Amino acid sequence: MTTARDAILASLRQTLGRNEGTETTANLVQQQLQQHVRGPQPEWNEEDVSRFITKLESVAASINRVTTEAEVVSAILAYLQQHALPLQLVAAKSTLLDKLDWPVDCAVEQRKTTGNDATVLTEAFAGVAETGSLVLLSSMNSPTSLNFLSDNYLCVLRRDHIVRHIEDVWDRIRQQVGTLPRAINFITGPSRTADVEQTIQLGAHGPRRLHVILFE
Repeated sequence: MTTARDAILASLRQTLGRNEGTETTANLVQQQLQQHVRGPQPEWNEEDVSRFITKLESVAASINRVTTEAEVVSAILAYLQQHALPLQLVAAKSTLLDKLDWPVDCAVEQRKTTGNDATVLTEAFAGVAETGSLVLLSSMNSPTSLNFLSDNYLCVLRRDHIVRHIEDVWDRIRQQVGTLPRAINFITGPSRTADVEQTIQLGAHGPRRLHVILFE
């Protein structure tokens, strides 16, 4: 098996005009890795924020647009009341979420979820206009479990964090984060399946509701 593999790899190197283990080859590989070449990408005439909202709503998610931190809190409280949910939630930590001023009758805990929490609140690293997706980076302040274990998932997204294409997310991570986190989650709408009689069921493997607060 090793001999056959070596013969195949040698044939590939010969076809590509490369020599095994040379410094030139190593430099060439590094150059290619640094180029971040993109393939074909969809284009549209719609403004990116409008495109994001359209795509988000097309996958059964909902959205509020707000302009102040007080309106973030008001939008979340209104959502909880609309769906007859308890005025309590588990929240991630972030520079924005840490500053929110909650009323005394709303219990907000910043911790990991136990899996029994009805509602969770996080802040997205980015939104993708191309697909209406949210992008979440795992960290001690925002563990991945917060994104998937509750029935009701609320997420604050800053308007200026919306990027045009999926590839733009990786550029943003390189510029602002540097080292890749342990996990990067792209979330497009609430969890769903059509395994049972080809009928869409929400909440099969994660949140059954996804609501975005777009902070402008």
